[in-house]
Amino acid sequence: MSILKNKIVESAERMFAEKGYESTSIQDIADDCSIAKGSLYKFFPSKEDLYIEIMEVHFTRIMEESERIRERTSLSPRELFVEEIRHQLDYFYNHGLFVANSLKEKPPISGDKLGPLLFRKRARLLNFNRGVLQRRYGEKLEPHIWDAVMMLNAMAKEYLHLMKTSAKPLSISALAAYFADRMDDLVAGLLARKAEPMLSADLMKEFESEQPESLREAIERCGAQVIEQATSTIRELSVPNARKRELEQIVGLLREEGEKEEPRRFLVTALLNELATEHELAPYAARMRRWAEQMLQA
Repeated sequence: MSILKNKIVESAERMFAEKGYESTSIQDIADDCSIAKGSLYKFFPSKEDLYIEIMEVHFTRIMEESERIRERTSLSPRELFVEEIRHQLDYFYNHGLFVANSLKEKPPISGDKLGPLLFRKRARLLNFNRGVLQRRYGEKLEPHIWDAVMMLNAMAKEYLHLMKTSAKPLSISALAAYFADRMDDLVAGLLARKAEPMLSADLMKEFESEQPESLREAIERCGAQVIEQATSTIRELSVPNARKRELEQIVGLLREEGEKEEPRRFLVTALLNELATEHELAPYAARMRRWAEQMLQA
């Protein structure tokens, strides 16, 4: 993401969280960034597009960190469960936009971009936690999986809302362990009673249609997004035009390698090392390195 575009996104997220989406105007965001409204429109055609960009950035970051957690083979199944819950709680708590809008999601409206986005956001989060619970409890929970997902989400939403709006001094780590214990109790009770689920697969099929991406799909989407962000940043670097062209060629080669069935590891490594020599591009190089490693393993 370019330097100015990143500034716009950060400003918009803060203002959406503080004032609410409806009460925040494009002019408010432009004023906060000290730029003309027309300059903002060069990056985002509408307020809806800006909001969508914010949500996509966050989901990419959540996925990246979750992948890192699951790669920690030293964790026991319970430790992994607690850590996945802790990661979500910590992320959502520290990004107020999620908590601020968690109780105010509006339904899809014909011709409205935000309605479908909010549905997809909710579906992706529900399916994300569905995967967390499946990894923890296995097939035995499957008939009750959607009930368990809803209960975990409800706990997280209400506790985070209390912490954010009423300043309740709760520890995220302690809360994650507490939630894990309560889910153990809940699942044990559901299985012991052999009760009929309230939420069957048929009732939740519209959410099931928003299945989590495969690892390969996630790698391709997130890798392409990072490359686009690096390309935008190159245009704003304070370096000679010749160096910009050189960096753009490097990014172009990385894109080409990423589209191949078998990227050349040595070339990708060399290109990323060169990209990382520019301070502003080092974070993108690090993220691309991670996605490249996963692409080679997928």
